Amino acid sequence: MTLAFQSLVMMVLLVCGAVAVMPVLLLQPTPRLSPPLRQSLKGPGLWLVENPKGQWFLNGDPLSRPDLTKLVQGQGRQQIIHYLPSDALQLEKVSTSLRWLRSLAPGSVVLELPPVGRPLR
Repeated sequence: MTLAFQSLVMMVLLVCGAVAVMPVLLLQPTPRLSPPLRQSLKGPGLWLVENPKGQWFLNGDPLSRPDLTKLVQGQGRQQIIHYLPSDALQLEKVSTSLRWLRSLAPGSVVLELPPVGRPLR
């Protein structure tokens, strides 16, 4: 076989394979995108941020741990608490803090994560 003939055979196989795969690709459901992180961290509810030093911030203002405990326990069942951990925290610390917040809060505590590669400002 010559190189030109081999190339032609490979091209025909490639085109046939692509055409055979088309129906399968067209029948696939459209992937659902996850909802984007709110553009503003001033949305409804409380926004709690924890940094790697263990400091907490409420809607951008520093908050001591005892005050945080009182605040979270005093929220109503309808109040949503958004927990936004620093990206420098280890997964174990994030899990522990989220569990602690959920044990205190009468309502929902939601873990908020920024999209990968897009830092919060």
